[in-house]
Amino acid sequence: MKYPVKLRFVQTEPSTDGSFDKAYVYVCFIEFIDKRTAKVCRLKYVIRAEKIDESIAVKFYASRDRKSQYDKYSLAHGQLGVKAVMEIFNNCLKVISEMIEIFPESSFVFKGAEGYDPTTHRWEDESENQRFRIYRSYLSKRIGSKRFEHFHIPENSIYMLVKKDTEDVEIKQQRIIQSLYSRYGLSH
Repeated sequence: MKYPVKLRFVQTEPSTDGSFDKAYVYVCFIEFIDKRTAKVCRLKYVIRAEKIDESIAVKFYASRDRKSQYDKYSLAHGQLGVKAVMEIFNNCLKVISEMIEIFPESSFVFKGAEGYDPTTHRWEDESENQRFRIYRSYLSKRIGSKRFEHFHIPENSIYMLVKKDTEDVEIKQQRIIQSLYSRYGLSH
């Protein structure tokens, strides 16, 4: 397997619907052994860092799913092994590092999308879904508490890294939550 897996910045995008202020779009290729066929494969992944007021939402999806009739962030194919998933997350951390360079005062948000299995046609519940549990485990181990305070909202499957500064971090966290709830219509 000799495909490039390097993370590459592609472009910035303005919001067309007001759901974010500006998006920074990256791509990377993930190499993996398909769990179902045992063949060597690669997938192009898109990682988006969407600036929303004082926070940045980090999102990713397989490029092949971009025009799916289902939510591209929710599709579960069962192909990727743990190593490939960790490579995707490691690339998300690289994006966070780049965003810190551009927006040093920003906090970060991960929303665990409810998984959809196109084979069984089943949706996962929003509350403490599998992706949220993975984010919580991974981020709590990979990002320390020197620069960020870690918060999670299990009922909405949201994991937050709130930037510590001179302001009370819990007040800042509440303000970010209010911003997310008002923009996305999330229930409390």
